[in-house]
Amino acid sequence: MKKQLLLLSFILFGLISQGQITERLQTKMQQVPNKKHAVSIAFSSSNPLEYFVNTQEFKNLSLLERQKRINKHLLESRNESQKQVLAYFRAKEGAIDFKSFYIVNRIVANLSASDILAIDGLPNIDVIDLAFGTIEFDQPIEGSIQSSSKTTGVTAEPGLVAINAPKMWELGYTGKGKKVYVYDTGVWSEHPTFTHRYLGNYFPETQAWYGHFSDEANGNLSSHGTHVLGTIGGLDTLTKDTIGVAFGSYWMACDLINGSTAAGLPPQAELIAAFEWALNPDGDTATTEDIPDVINNSWRWLDNTDTTECFGFIPQLMNTIEAMGIANVFSGGNTGPNNMGVRSPQRINTTDINTFTVGSVNANMPWPHPISSFSTRGPTQCPGSGSLQLFPEVVAPGQNVRSAWGKNGFNTISGTSMASPHVSGALLLLKEAFPNLAGSTLLQALYNTAVDMGDPGEDNVYGRGMIDVFAAYQALALNHTPVDPKAPHYDVAIDAVNDDFQSYNCDDVYFPRIGLINKGDFPIDSVTLTVRMNSIFYSSNTFSTSQLQANGDTMTIGASISIPYSGKNEIQFSVSTAFTEVDLVNNHRMVRIEGLFERSLPYTQDFESPTPFKEWTRINEDKWTTWDTTAVVGWVGNKTAMFMSMSNYTPLLSQKDQLRSPQINLSGNAWNIQLGFDLSYRVRGASALLMDSLNIYVSKDCGQTYQKVYHKGGEDLKTVSQTGADFVPASKADWTREYVDLSTYLNEKVVLLFETVNRKGNNLYIDNISVFEGAVDPLTIEEEEPMAFVLAPNPAKNSISISLENSGSYKYSIFTVTGNVLSTHGFDGTFEELDISSLPSGMYYIYLSDGQSRTTQKFVKL
Repeated sequence: MKKQLLLLSFILFGLISQGQITERLQTKMQQVPNKKHAVSIAFSSSNPLEYFVNTQEFKNLSLLERQKRINKHLLESRNESQKQVLAYFRAKEGAIDFKSFYIVNRIVANLSASDILAIDGLPNIDVIDLAFGTIEFDQPIEGSIQSSSKTTGVTAEPGLVAINAPKMWELGYTGKGKKVYVYDTGVWSEHPTFTHRYLGNYFPETQAWYGHFSDEANGNLSSHGTHVLGTIGGLDTLTKDTIGVAFGSYWMACDLINGSTAAGLPPQAELIAAFEWALNPDGDTATTEDIPDVINNSWRWLDNTDTTECFGFIPQLMNTIEAMGIANVFSGGNTGPNNMGVRSPQRINTTDINTFTVGSVNANMPWPHPISSFSTRGPTQCPGSGSLQLFPEVVAPGQNVRSAWGKNGFNTISGTSMASPHVSGALLLLKEAFPNLAGSTLLQALYNTAVDMGDPGEDNVYGRGMIDVFAAYQALALNHTPVDPKAPHYDVAIDAVNDDFQSYNCDDVYFPRIGLINKGDFPIDSVTLTVRMNSIFYSSNTFSTSQLQANGDTMTIGASISIPYSGKNEIQFSVSTAFTEVDLVNNHRMVRIEGLFERSLPYTQDFESPTPFKEWTRINEDKWTTWDTTAVVGWVGNKTAMFMSMSNYTPLLSQKDQLRSPQINLSGNAWNIQLGFDLSYRVRGASALLMDSLNIYVSKDCGQTYQKVYHKGGEDLKTVSQTGADFVPASKADWTREYVDLSTYLNEKVVLLFETVNRKGNNLYIDNISVFEGAVDPLTIEEEEPMAFVLAPNPAKNSISISLENSGSYKYSIFTVTGNVLSTHGFDGTFEELDISSLPSGMYYIYLSDGQSRTTQKFVKL
């Protein structure tokens, strides 16, 4: 009967719907009525952005004021129009997974059919549709990894010469102080051609890196993004190897475009979120310094060659970015030489320059540079006439382009993905010259001054032709006064903080030494040093800088900062002067430091806490696979363990991943100090090449030096006799308890380091770490000792009682799951009631002893 009613509800669906639900979503709801659907809800506003930006009041504002107004306007429009739908979702108390956006007035959510029908008809909803939009990056056409860092006798790559970049360098333009957002597969931030210009060196990482797959900037998914960034702004200052157009620019990036598999690509909501982040990376609509000047996109939708996305939220998204003054550049695609159709969002043609797509030519060949065979041809499928139908907008060097690859290498590859960064770099040069002009104006200049190629006039192969950044500069200079990059200027920078800096600290005070340098042409007599801890104001002081009188002068300022013992902390040092400076980014410097908690004996860690990495730190130098927590089954009382998935590593390179403990105070009376932990590991196979290892080190000088106290590998490491990949422990029988004697460290404060050495073998698990006095392990005693006691009630709210069979004299301690002893008491008899009303909710241990035997039990405080 229930199924019949459900069927009837969908038969009557057309009568129930208010017309906001698209036909394809209705069809999907009828096909799978009991499943949640990924939907996109579009809203209307009483004052749409396209009307707002066309008012005379808005047009009279400076570019920076426009950016502030747009962010404010978009937020206000979102909050008003989405109000009732958001109220409905929030009333469900977390049952609905949704994300609200303001860059486009839209919500993406996973909704049941009943929820879709419930919001259908609410005010301001334009349409409710399926959320879609899978993305991919344009695969390079060819490649051959180059080991040399510099082409002999060549100061700049051919593509840079072809777009006339050296002419701009001669004038003094390098993109200094300007910012590019590389919307791609991620970037190896340590590459020597651009590592010092990563914005994460100067601002919190959340303002420089939008990580979907990783919290830290890296190129693990692919070096595609690294190659793209190298062409935009790469320069090896030691070898003078010039691979980038705007080698004075700063950069930010995301890792949204996973080029490995289509199935692993993120959903539409993440695509929008990565663009929305660019509008306001620091979360403060009153600031504009954090907004990128250029976004480079070397990706496309996995869609059909049709008119899909010619209208709707994708053009809105691109129009919003353009209204913000950001230049948005796209690679044209690699579907040539035949016209295989233009993909989205490249096919959008709201204006001649939106979206600004770039085809590829081979600049290694003499002029006129031939079109690359793979370069996508037009026309675009979106309706329009004249230039709006032609595709691409321009062309740039994209064939056999040499640029950055990996952490420190170089590679020569081809694709329109290699052409678009030439345009993005050119825009950064123009932005330095004309900082008050919007990105659309700079794009229009490149478009108008492109050198015609192929058939006379604009066409569907070369577009308007080959970009010429110097010609664009000259055209803009006819109506706008360029900034003189060689004019005398003020510029003070933080050159470094602590040459011997350690990323962790066992003391509660940090004494940084901040090195300043005068990079300008005028004396600097004083600076104000401001310190922020985790983005919160910490202190501000003014210092005399009589040592900074000439270009190249340096000085050091000392400071004292209390480190909160709450895991990792980001400290930002900023200096300001009374003058207008040419580069405000280098006035900042980030230090990331971790305070190591001090814990006393007995210390235990069972990894049941939802935040184990507040105490135990992952050290992941390759920024790839590393330690993490995982659920375990078949073991009563154990729900979570720490594990390391060595089999996920590719290639097999013996990577080392470490797990660092807090500082543990081994002060005590017993002569015997022990480390205990549970271990589970299975050998993958007979090959000696697949044998992983586990090492344990101890430091008594806060991690400056370590001594190895434990090593097992391969067959010695296994805890089960079977072999096979992708090991998951099935029961407690798959685990063994390991012990390490730490008696030589009695009365020392030590840091433990668990280290895996990857040989691509298998998953390794550790759990229930304990450091204790004597021969009795507090985390195993309840099974090994006959003494037992009952805790009741458990869980408990205000009080809990200890009951024993035998009368005696007992001592007990209450301590946290991290080993912090809260109280110690004694009692005689068989019963004791404990007042726990003052304890915060959570899990605790009671450690009970009668002088001969010891035992431990967990309880939960409600």
